[in-house]
Amino acid sequence: MHKRRINLFPCGIIIAAGFCACVSAGAKNDNGLLNYNHGLLMAILWQQNSGEYSALCYQAFNAGKAYIASLPSQENKAAVFDIDETVLDNSKYAAWMVVTGNPWGAGTWEAWCKAGDAYPVPGSVDFAAYLAERGVEVFYVSNRPDSTVESTIANLKKFGFPQADSGHVFLQKDTSDKNPRLERIRALGYEIVLFAGDNLDDFDSAVRRLPNQERRNRADSDAGSFGTYRIVLPNAAYGTFESAIVPNYYGLSMEEKARSRLKSINAWEP
Repeated sequence: MHKRRINLFPCGIIIAAGFCACVSAGAKNDNGLLNYNHGLLMAILWQQNSGEYSALCYQAFNAGKAYIASLPSQENKAAVFDIDETVLDNSKYAAWMVVTGNPWGAGTWEAWCKAGDAYPVPGSVDFAAYLAERGVEVFYVSNRPDSTVESTIANLKKFGFPQADSGHVFLQKDTSDKNPRLERIRALGYEIVLFAGDNLDDFDSAVRRLPNQERRNRADSDAGSFGTYRIVLPNAAYGTFESAIVPNYYGLSMEEKARSRLKSINAWEP
């Protein structure tokens, strides 16, 4: 049994040290960056330490098992998994951002992916194996850069994920839109009967770049699909929901992003 994750703050001394490191690094950059990264802290603590996070993951995959068991046949059927925060837990990279005060960066993200140090999301290996044992072809469709495909496959294989090979792992090359890769799977003769992901974009390309109100409306209209052929994993640390707060979110400074996030919440006014 592999240890799933490493606690970021196992004692008060490390809490203080991590906080000081973040404050120091934040001061070297700007206060907006400090506030931005500190917004990740509770999400990481929850993901790495809480039983509730694990319980939600098991609940999601149990729903997927029940749905697959209800199908009259699994012949020529496929399941599509996202990778990050769906089958692999990347909270150690997010924790590095908090402790060092660094922002997300394409270079450091690629280095993290190539390190192969991500642990499985609770229940993910068992669920993927359940599907494969019943003859459902398992594909992994992720927007990790294609330059990390070999290390990603090795990371999946290390924990026993089935069908972790170049014929089943499709990473991002030309576009973050997953639909062309899904069509590639269908062209192989498979009917995709189940999707698992942590982002609405993993299930429907039509929601890409939509504002949050429209994304919520789409979730409401598709309510009956979740827990059946669409399996949603919890992820409070990051996602398209953040960039959908305001137009041109990624063009804002860290301080502007922090202010935009604060303005987007609905607070009690006594």
